[in-house]
Amino acid sequence: MDAPREVWGDLATTAFVESSLLFRSLDPDALRDLVQLARAVDAAAGETVSAEDDDGFYLLMDGRAEVLAGGEALGQLERGACFGEGRVLGGGRPAALVARTAVTAVAFPAPMVAAMAERFPRLRKLLEAARAARQKAVHGA
Repeated sequence: MDAPREVWGDLATTAFVESSLLFRSLDPDALRDLVQLARAVDAAAGETVSAEDDDGFYLLMDGRAEVLAGGEALGQLERGACFGEGRVLGGGRPAALVARTAVTAVAFPAPMVAAMAERFPRLRKLLEAARAARQKAVHGA
């Protein structure tokens, strides 16, 4: 996996983050703060984008990835999907994100996203919905 690179100053990646349904409810200052801490991560097929003990929150920009917990496949993610909502909201089981194709993801510190979710209820609701949808897909309930 390539070394993470700053997103701040990368217009295409910044525009992708700004257009994400998750972050549209943030005010301009909060969005700027978030983008300044973001890092773009590139991984080849088969590489781990985020290990189970990672504390990042990820937004998939390109490619396909698989969510794994204890070696069990929990779902596939594609462009625009998020990973790490359990790290932001608390609870949930540790999971890893593994690239199935070449992947570019934008990584954010989960504690920063958690602080944003406290300030912006819409962000929190979207993260809760993403977590509920993933749990439903895994458990078939």
